[in-house]
Amino acid sequence: MPRTPRVVHALDGRRGILGLFLLAMLLRAAFALFHATQGWHLHFDPGYYLALAMNLQHGVYSLFHPLDVPDTTRMPGYPFLIHLLGGHLGLVLCVQVLLSAAKVPLVHALAMRTGLHTRWAFFAAGWVAIDPTDIILSGSILTEAVFITAVLCGTLLLVKGREPQHMVLAALCFALATWFRPNALAIGLVAGTAHALLHHRASRGHVLFAITLALSVLPWMMRNQARTGRFMLSDSGPVAAAYFHLPEVLTRAQDQRASGYLQELHGRSMATDWEDRAQVAAYFNTLRQDVRNTLLEHPIAWSTAQLRKTLGTLAAPGRGHIRQYFGKRSALGMGLVGLALLLTGTLLLGLLLVLARFKHLNNELLLLLVISAAILFSAGISSVDARFKAPALPLLVIVATWAFNALLPALNKRSGSFGK
Repeated sequence: MPRTPRVVHALDGRRGILGLFLLAMLLRAAFALFHATQGWHLHFDPGYYLALAMNLQHGVYSLFHPLDVPDTTRMPGYPFLIHLLGGHLGLVLCVQVLLSAAKVPLVHALAMRTGLHTRWAFFAAGWVAIDPTDIILSGSILTEAVFITAVLCGTLLLVKGREPQHMVLAALCFALATWFRPNALAIGLVAGTAHALLHHRASRGHVLFAITLALSVLPWMMRNQARTGRFMLSDSGPVAAAYFHLPEVLTRAQDQRASGYLQELHGRSMATDWEDRAQVAAYFNTLRQDVRNTLLEHPIAWSTAQLRKTLGTLAAPGRGHIRQYFGKRSALGMGLVGLALLLTGTLLLGLLLVLARFKHLNNELLLLLVISAAILFSAGISSVDARFKAPALPLLVIVATWAFNALLPALNKRSGSFGK
């Protein structure tokens, strides 16, 4: 029996997405192999994650074994994943390559849900498949591959509707992301609230979403209460704000502490016995107090600095990540930087077009913009880095692609009116 044109079109679409998925996996696997041949880059965060994973073998979540001083600046999801895979970095990167490539069909499905034409949804998926920063993050010992895919899955489930089962599954996805990076909790709460507001009322599904998200992260907060006496999710936010945000805020506010604040932080760190639980807790409590006091004393300077870094992160192409692995002068590195600049420029152009057609955005696209803004805003207390834009990139690509999709019919209509 001959196939109808609709069936043939659907099969061609599936083959196209499968091809893009395989391309994305090939590019990410190639970089992971290149990373392995270079020798593992394990400075800073990767080294900490590996140390935590190694100590999990001894039943402690701490950088200090056997002292077991509890770590409160990194969520346990990523170290546990490394531990689950036997500490084998090749296996970890295989999992990350697969999860990162899975964003291609997820972006295509989300783009179709937001009303994009099939051809443009394919374009958005292809954009994500070849993004250099995403490829590099998938082949690095960092949380992004799991974190971004979990956030994307949660967003897709939210867009599907207000049915309780979708809302609960969406909450579980944001909760999974939170176990890898704590800002996903705030992002999930913003996403759930925005979804309720865009649908003009909170349904039973929204209530289930909030309860599921809260209960999913409660065990870690209870662990911190039991181990440190402080009921909180993580100290990573205060650390990032104190070291990367407060110096600029104090300088903008012309506060007399500005010139010596970083030196003061280093002095406190040097004076802290990191093997003593009481001193460690006192150190983080002081950071929280610094952050809270600075925000209350200089709200305008705080907001200005955060907005600058939020926009800077949005415009960051990821040159630092590319050069870390390929150097400044290699032909491949320069080619990747050129591609990253081209994609970033295209994204910014698309977002400018979105501003021009903002009133035409549907609820699904507005939700993507709100979630993207929450991701970028939470990154604004740290340094300007394309790594912090990566979780928002798939959503922003869909919104920018919608703007290009909407632009062409408008241009055709205008050229037709001129012809008449």
